[in-house]
Amino acid sequence: MNNRHFPVHGQLHLSIDGQLLVIEGEGPANLEMVLQYQRSVQAYRDKIMHKPWASLVLLSGTPLVPPEAKSLLAETIRQAKLMHLAATAVVLVDVEYALIVKKFWTEIYEETGVIYGFFDSENEARVWLEKKINNQEAG
Repeated sequence: MNNRHFPVHGQLHLSIDGQLLVIEGEGPANLEMVLQYQRSVQAYRDKIMHKPWASLVLLSGTPLVPPEAKSLLAETIRQAKLMHLAATAVVLVDVEYALIVKKFWTEIYEETGVIYGFFDSENEARVWLEKKINNQEAG
């Protein structure tokens, strides 16, 4: 890795809604954005990790990252799985190149072994995530 510093590209907003970590991302993003995500997400996970939780991922724009950043994202998701992550639902909101984006994120989730799904609406995703959380809580 080089020592050059680049400005963050892309946008990210994190929030908690019950046992959901809501991740709103707009891309394309760069390595610096993924590093910022890694630094920020832990505080949110710490608040909900004491029982099963799930991620609701709302993506817009062209939510892709370079290969080095993709590897870091996968590692961050693997860590979440160790912290009681029950599932991840992805909603493509006004996404460019949806087929490419879906393939890109599918590769990441398949690599990490996280239970995931793609949904057409946020409401549909929330219903599915609630079931996944309840199933994990039931044991």
